[in-house]
Amino acid sequence: MFAAVDRIPWAGAREYSTIANISDYALHAGHADCGQQTLLLMTLLRLNGIPTRWQSGWVFADDKYDYDNMHDWAQVYFAPYGWVPMDVTFGRLQSDDPQIAGFYLGGLDAYRLAFNDDFSQSFVPPKQHFRSDNVDSQRGEVEWRGGNLYFDQWDYAFKAHVLAAH
Repeated sequence: MFAAVDRIPWAGAREYSTIANISDYALHAGHADCGQQTLLLMTLLRLNGIPTRWQSGWVFADDKYDYDNMHDWAQVYFAPYGWVPMDVTFGRLQSDDPQIAGFYLGGLDAYRLAFNDDFSQSFVPPKQHFRSDNVDSQRGEVEWRGGNLYFDQWDYAFKAHVLAAH
């Protein structure tokens, strides 16, 4: 299932709140972004009795690449190991060594920070106005007494600095 979803090409997507069934959209659109690929894989695994849970946050690179972006991945429960990470968007690596090729099914790189361990959860304290993103919350939410501030009405950024080992 991991390899099958990995074959779906990555492409940017419209806001998740505009998609009635995200995993079905990923299956039939011919492309999907990281969250859509992840939700499709989670759905397929759960339909086969394999527990999964969502994670999302940001990925970043060493300072010389100056890269950061929102990203979604998941965890899958493999007895007796427990919850292990899986990132179908990064998918299978090109290697003849099966442990390297399958790294992202059970392993993650160090260049990510998880902000969410679930999706579609209520905020505490609760928002008073319409949410900008009712599925994920990688950018956060901003509101004021007069209403919600959508993502194009405020700036958000993630800055990371990788420290050298001592």
